[in-house]
Amino acid sequence: MTQELPGYLVCGLSVGTALPLPGMLRFIPVTSSPDVKICRATVPESLDGADYVGPTWTVAGQRFLLNLPGIARMLVADGREISVQPAPGVKESDVVPFVLSTGFAAILHQRGVLALHAATVAWKGRAIGLCGPTGTGKSTLAAALCRSGGSFVGDDIAAVRFDKAGVPMVVPDGRQHRLWADAVDHLGLGQLQGAAVRERMQKFHVTPSGYEAGGEPRPTPLAVVLLLRTREPIEPPAPPKITRLDLTDAAPLLREEVFRGVLAQRMARDAELFGQIATLLGGTRVFLLERTLGLEQLPATVAAVTKLMEMPA
Repeated sequence: MTQELPGYLVCGLSVGTALPLPGMLRFIPVTSSPDVKICRATVPESLDGADYVGPTWTVAGQRFLLNLPGIARMLVADGREISVQPAPGVKESDVVPFVLSTGFAAILHQRGVLALHAATVAWKGRAIGLCGPTGTGKSTLAAALCRSGGSFVGDDIAAVRFDKAGVPMVVPDGRQHRLWADAVDHLGLGQLQGAAVRERMQKFHVTPSGYEAGGEPRPTPLAVVLLLRTREPIEPPAPPKITRLDLTDAAPLLREEVFRGVLAQRMARDAELFGQIATLLGGTRVFLLERTLGLEQLPATVAAVTKLMEMPA
């Protein structure tokens, strides 16, 4: 009889874990052979045969070592295992955000998956990827779109795989929205608010509107990618502007949106990523979304995005 472990769905992968993962939506039973295992272990301070050594991380073939002084050391190996050693006195809950971000970036790159820094929402069966640097409001816009009738797919990392016909598909993720307290209040999501992302931080895990537990999560065709850009506020406020990008402009900008893109480069993935992005652009439209940040501007942005998704491909 196979042993069942506490498990989750992360970036479309079954994960058996010895560490609790707060902020995850999908708790699933997994066998003793999940796609990825997370364990507590003694992690070495260095790796032999390093291909690259940086200030906080090392790449050696299919091994990735992350050293976060005063927080934890983490070793990611072969796209299958994450070993974590918290620093003395550090709570595991404060280490988990690094496991679910940089740790899973390394897992996906080791597996050869195209991973974009994006929140993802499905609209009438087609996915919208909201890409942009930290602080451009990806999660807040995703939460607002879910409040307006969209279906949550994932937050922060969009893992893209291609079906037999080359159609880009976003695999379902198991993590919740991560929203600042003012966004939670503005969107009326207080009843869905969970624990803080990190202790003493006013950013919270929030269950997406309309989310229903259970059911079989399925990949969703990635129809549109929006590259979020902010602009300075003016009076009167300017409406959001959406501009379609041609392939020549879209390709390098998408490369910049690869999650932990420098890590991917150090793992010698540039040629593979070039091919994946070219395939993606064969079935996905890419737009630049320029807008003024601010919760009062959110309804106009939601209206512009939903109008775009209602248009024929």
